[in-house]
Amino acid sequence: MRKIVVLLAALLVAAPAFAGNTGYVKLSLWGDIAVAVPNNIHNITGLDLGFGSKADTVDGIQYDFIYSDAHKVRGIKTAWFYNTADIVYGIQGGLVTVNREDMRGVQGGLVAISKGSMQGVQWGYINLALEGKVTGLQAGLVNYANQVSGLQLGLVNYAKNIYGLQLGLVNIAKNGWLPAMILVNGRF
Repeated sequence: MRKIVVLLAALLVAAPAFAGNTGYVKLSLWGDIAVAVPNNIHNITGLDLGFGSKADTVDGIQYDFIYSDAHKVRGIKTAWFYNTADIVYGIQGGLVTVNREDMRGVQGGLVAISKGSMQGVQWGYINLALEGKVTGLQAGLVNYANQVSGLQLGLVNYAKNIYGLQLGLVNIAKNGWLPAMILVNGRF
């Protein structure tokens, strides 16, 4: 612990030596109430750590205890309770995760919501792909998607259009082999 404190103190003292328009380390209390090295709390290349954080871009890790919000993240984005972003390329996790535009990678949580395109894995108890297309895997108790190109694995699976398989107790797909089936449904 002492080494981490010494390292953070050294980074804060050396802040004027950093050139550029991105922060390397950001400590957030809530929203825009934050300090960063150098003094850019909106564009982070490195670590964004706090209780509740908001950023424009994060290239690295955004880890918050209560909530986190960002426009674009390349890396790992997590918050214990509420985690939201527009664009994520990497991993997004928390109790409730919301992606507003584009998700490529892994999104997980108690409730995982994707409002745009989802490529990769959406994993949680309840997975909702509300508007865009899921390309990959939805795995949870309840999976809902407009379009799926891949696999839905859960107790209840729903897709308006599927090009792949649904495996679960109840499988509903308007364009499936049948509109509703038990155990397996799909279309190729």
